[in-house]
Amino acid sequence: MRKMTEGTNGVETSVQLPATLAIGFTGHRLLHNEANCRQWICDFLKRKKASAKGVVYGVSSLAAGGDLLFAESCFELELPLRVLLPLPVEEFQKDFDDLGWTRVEQALSKAASVEVTGGDQPREECYYECGIETVLQSQVLLALWNGVPAEGLGGTEDIVTFANELGRPVVWLHSTTGEASAFNEQCDEELGYDSELEFLNHLPDSNATAGTDSPGELAQAWFRKVDLSATRSAPRFRRLAAIPIVFTAAAALFSGAGSWAHSVGRWLAVGTVLGILAAVLPALLQLKKHQILWARTRTAAEVCRSVLAFWSAPAPYNAIGPEVVPELSGMLMSLNLLKSLDRESGAASLAEFKDRYRRERVAGQIDYLFTHAAQSDTEALRYRKSTWTCIGLAIALNALLFAGVRLFAIDFGAGKQWMALGASIAFQIATVAGALLAVNDCDRRRQRYRELLHQIEKWDAQLAALKTWPSVLRVAGKIERALLTELIEWRSLIRNHTQARK
Repeated sequence: MRKMTEGTNGVETSVQLPATLAIGFTGHRLLHNEANCRQWICDFLKRKKASAKGVVYGVSSLAAGGDLLFAESCFELELPLRVLLPLPVEEFQKDFDDLGWTRVEQALSKAASVEVTGGDQPREECYYECGIETVLQSQVLLALWNGVPAEGLGGTEDIVTFANELGRPVVWLHSTTGEASAFNEQCDEELGYDSELEFLNHLPDSNATAGTDSPGELAQAWFRKVDLSATRSAPRFRRLAAIPIVFTAAAALFSGAGSWAHSVGRWLAVGTVLGILAAVLPALLQLKKHQILWARTRTAAEVCRSVLAFWSAPAPYNAIGPEVVPELSGMLMSLNLLKSLDRESGAASLAEFKDRYRRERVAGQIDYLFTHAAQSDTEALRYRKSTWTCIGLAIALNALLFAGVRLFAIDFGAGKQWMALGASIAFQIATVAGALLAVNDCDRRRQRYRELLHQIEKWDAQLAALKTWPSVLRVAGKIERALLTELIEWRSLIRNHTQARK
């Protein structure tokens, strides 16, 4: 999982998330020839393992027949397996005899992760939901099927039909003849390569990249490098956005000064040059590019932060899934695989998870929101003071000039022009301050921080009182989605801008 390649600025980068290929499985319980079926499955997995660009892993239930063969084939080829059970273990066991259950227990002990997808629904519905979840958590579906319609809900035909209608690549191995057929083959060409993950992986490493040998350490190091990249780009983008505003104001001043200065041509030329620079600087400074870079890296960093916040929860949990940010689906799959493989961290108890989540995630965000609300308030006040002070000064100079000339017939001489220029400069500074107030979005950010702070404090109080995993994860999920909402909106704007240019 660890390699050294060249980053976006020529710096070598070793902290990379592995690209993944998730192969889901659905198949019959009763097989005509189990040995042949096992061989066909192994041959398929060998081909995928040899051709894949990243880590290949399986996603399957452990039902008797095809599911167990697929699981055991994954273990034989040393492929990680994420197990999805349709029922709780004690209820699932009722479907097996002693020998079959021994095989299941061995598979459960070797699985990278085990997740129960069903609960109180009728048994057939639980199996159907498990099959659907297998498709959703996979990139390609392998079906061991005889082509006969399903006898009840949740049969192989139902799952193959769902995957096919979803546009998911499906490889159908006939369970009697071994003949292979494929659906949606055009989608299969893109499997194993994710352009957004490739871009994020090739960001330059941060200074703190030591300790990436375990899956958990790798995920943390990768988050640090993407977070640092986002932190670097955001302040720079705001500073660059202010430059054209200042140049526009300066162009107006020099052009105005040319109307009374001795070297008219020189002043007008400087004003014209500044005006042209103000028009072309956004393109020259690549402001849109920096904005897109920030949106991409910051969204990835914060979604990764959210995943890491649930790292010690019993099963992979995404507060924001690939359906919300499809560009980050490869990142999410890679992180969830690393979490499944990170046996060193282990699942925390509910009390431990809740304490750590409130202390490290919630308390940190509350402090962040409080601090930034105060900073936005101070920043907005500074811009407003500058605006009104300069407007007041400009009005005073104009009033003094008007009263002196019209009412008291005072001859200001050359001072008249300097007073007019001073008023113009003051008005321009006020304009720049007002524009920077809008560019930095101080008022809206302050209000957003305060509203979010109030809501998270309420959810934190709920977390403190909750005593079950489902209720704690539900509230924690609300917190994560609230923290990510604005970034998702930024990401959507960037996505729409990119699509509009195509």
